[in-house]
Amino acid sequence: MDVEETADRGNVIPEPMDLIDQAIFTSGETERASGYQVVATSPGVGEADARELAAWGPSHDSLLNSGPDAVSFNFHPLPSGRMCISRTTPAGFEYSGRGGARIYTQCLLVWPQTLARFANNPFALLRAALANGSLRVYDEIPRQLAPLRLAGRAKAVDTALLARLSASPGPEWIATLVQAALDSATVAVAGGPPAEHLIAGLINCLPPECRTEFSFSTGLKVCSRRPFRIVALSDDREEQRRVERLYNVAVLHLSGDPPDEFAPIEAWPRVIHRVLKSGRLSFLANQFARPHGDLSTEDLSALALQLLEEFDATAIGQGGSAGDETPSADDKAGENAPQDDESGDEAPPDDEMSGAAPTARLRLFGGFRDPNAQLRAHGAQHRPGAAVARAPVDPPSKRLAAKVSNPTAAPHEEARLSVAASDLVRLDELVFEAIVGRPEAVDELGDLWDELSRRLSGPLLAEIS
Repeated sequence: MDVEETADRGNVIPEPMDLIDQAIFTSGETERASGYQVVATSPGVGEADARELAAWGPSHDSLLNSGPDAVSFNFHPLPSGRMCISRTTPAGFEYSGRGGARIYTQCLLVWPQTLARFANNPFALLRAALANGSLRVYDEIPRQLAPLRLAGRAKAVDTALLARLSASPGPEWIATLVQAALDSATVAVAGGPPAEHLIAGLINCLPPECRTEFSFSTGLKVCSRRPFRIVALSDDREEQRRVERLYNVAVLHLSGDPPDEFAPIEAWPRVIHRVLKSGRLSFLANQFARPHGDLSTEDLSALALQLLEEFDATAIGQGGSAGDETPSADDKAGENAPQDDESGDEAPPDDEMSGAAPTARLRLFGGFRDPNAQLRAHGAQHRPGAAVARAPVDPPSKRLAAKVSNPTAAPHEEARLSVAASDLVRLDELVFEAIVGRPEAVDELGDLWDELSRRLSGPLLAEIS
């Protein structure tokens, strides 16, 4: 339906897909049932989406943290082609009186067109919803909720957030997180900065067209009914070991060193590493502001080569050289500048965004592809408990990294392996630089390969060549 104006009042009637339906999942008694369920929806929520919300809905003791400030922000696809963006908080006590906090989740059902205005960034849309008071906990939940509208839009990249993450945990860790997210069915982060900062940073390191491929939860316990692609873990090592043992999850402990297993040696993570290390975050913002058509994660390697060429060309144009890692004046100024989400509503500071309890805080810095393609990307996730199988084809340098980090896989080579992850990183960098035409890179690449060849055994060298 086209946007129309009523003749008598002059009001603009919004297109249906510009409306955001909502639902509440919590513990209560209704005419249908008692216990945790979808207790209220707005009129546009269909049965299929309601069933999916119930399947993914967090119930008793689902939050990682148990205090009144606990909060989780969640994002996953729905059968209708919409995306569910939700906030989970403790809210009072369960009606049954069994003890413990009642878990309360407010869900926003967002069409692709609406999410695209927020650069396909769920965190940007959440911030706008919090700023205008759309996220709330009802003392008495109404039988029917009203659909919402959110004005404005968001920038493609939150450069202030990426600047802070570049300082801690650093470019190497962020690039490692990107590599792990691309390689793994599910990635869990523990330690280091708050999980919502890390996950929001990961989203900002992806082109807007690819962001909806990554469902996430920032504060819910891992559960097979909720097969998020990116999750958080508590600092409890026993819980981390349990998750690693029972689920197909790659756990990243950010309190330590980045693991060699996910060293950022593929094209896209390497581009992110170089941009973050250089401090030239405006380059990433400008590139992501351009439309890239029906881009998916499978296309990122090709896009990475293009961006690397432009990255080096702009460095030379600014008086630097290929691989120059000196941030521009604009980037330095932007590191501490507040981010404008262009929503028309001034978002409150990060430490003033409140959750259900008066002291709950939202720690956020900082929105699509064809919905059918998105559902296909998440096909396995639409069945609670289903495993997501991904079998990426590793490049030679990745296979070499695996051999180096696990020499017992080839006992006869164990004594001959002496290749560091930094050598592999440099190898990939030189390949990229040679492709984009830096003449010295060809000679350096030949010298490094000769050196690596001398340090590897014959069988291993033949396997990766």
